[in-house]
Amino acid sequence: MTESPSRPLPTDPAAGHGLPTAPLAALDSAPVEARSVPDGPTSVDRIRAADLHLSDLWLPAVTLDQAALTHNLDRFARWCAEHGVDLAPHAKTTMAPRLWSAQLERGAWGLTAATVAQARVMRRFGVPRVLIANEVVEPAQLAWLADALADPGFEPLCLVDSVEGVRIMENALAGAARPLPVLVELGVAGRRTGVRDPEQALELARTVAASPRLTLVGVEAFEGVFPQRRDDDSPDRVRAWLDRLYDLARRADAEHLFDEAAEVIVTAGGSSYPDLVSDALAEPPELSRPVRRIVRSGCYVTHDDLFMERASPLRSAADDDPLRPALSCHARVLSRPEPGRALLGVGKRDVSFDVDLPVPRAVLRDGERIPLADGARVVELNDHHAFLDLSAPAEEAVRVGDVVELGLSHACTVFDKWPLIPVLDADGRVVDAVRTLF
Repeated sequence: MTESPSRPLPTDPAAGHGLPTAPLAALDSAPVEARSVPDGPTSVDRIRAADLHLSDLWLPAVTLDQAALTHNLDRFARWCAEHGVDLAPHAKTTMAPRLWSAQLERGAWGLTAATVAQARVMRRFGVPRVLIANEVVEPAQLAWLADALADPGFEPLCLVDSVEGVRIMENALAGAARPLPVLVELGVAGRRTGVRDPEQALELARTVAASPRLTLVGVEAFEGVFPQRRDDDSPDRVRAWLDRLYDLARRADAEHLFDEAAEVIVTAGGSSYPDLVSDALAEPPELSRPVRRIVRSGCYVTHDDLFMERASPLRSAADDDPLRPALSCHARVLSRPEPGRALLGVGKRDVSFDVDLPVPRAVLRDGERIPLADGARVVELNDHHAFLDLSAPAEEAVRVGDVVELGLSHACTVFDKWPLIPVLDADGRVVDAVRTLF
């Protein structure tokens, strides 16, 4: 499907060499409308050569911190190695092939996709293995999977959670070159997909094992459906629920339901509780096949100031070498219409707001960075305006024309708003850019 990987020309050291050169180079040279750079359309290659600084960008601008990005990529790869788990990061967080390349270079077993459309992009850039974390029942998407199964260099996997879904998949894959590897998904009552009852899950595993079009290769769960916080009983509920994974795998193996698989995959682990998953999977049962333990965290790449900083096991309050926020937004103060209120030129079209509103970090003025530790709070977002409430001492620190540096929450709903994100070094120079493909 693609050329064999070869080493690309040196660019951002975070980018890595985990994917083939040619599609990455083509993406970097392709023009794109990028609203935060002075000239457009532009490309990653042109930005690398332009000698830009943060002060040259059109605001609002979401940027990536080069040092924090590299640190996070390295730190989580080490964490996985220390805990004896493989990583299939949820690549929908960034939909950025150069960041996928960095993750694969650092040892990722494969990538996780939420949709077949995302998996299609991953295959186009040479990703060798993609776990689609859903049951696929769309006829056209199953036709794509049937075609992909003819490619010996690409291994797609997906989930199943119903006999009806299995029958739809069987019919659509009748002409496929090989069976599709699938994992039975365990779910939580009242939440999203997955078999609710362990007995029904075992029955579904029997159905898959009897299918000539599917191969049962493992069991899966997503504990992120529980509240993602550490200050209540949520971690205990997660631990109790995760115990079902090995129990299901053990019972299915006892009935020889994995006989067509080379190994048994047991996977869970979003970005909030990978430590609980690694603990739950620390002592695999003796099965007829080797057990591969996989976590699927995605938000670690950039971490954040709020959501992940509250929940991640590598948050600053819980680890001596924590993940660092790598995403920022810079916005201009447009108006001070009344005491205690400033309006920033940034809104819902630019930053995440589904979990938390942005947090003001500092004012940037005349080369000086003035921290806003107290007295400044974003209380509302319109499409293109942020309402910043101010009290002492921040009241006196914020002026019309200032630039406010904002920390963000939940990277997944930031990346999808920006087709090109500048990467800054410690001096605010634009040293690279990351393309996204949502």
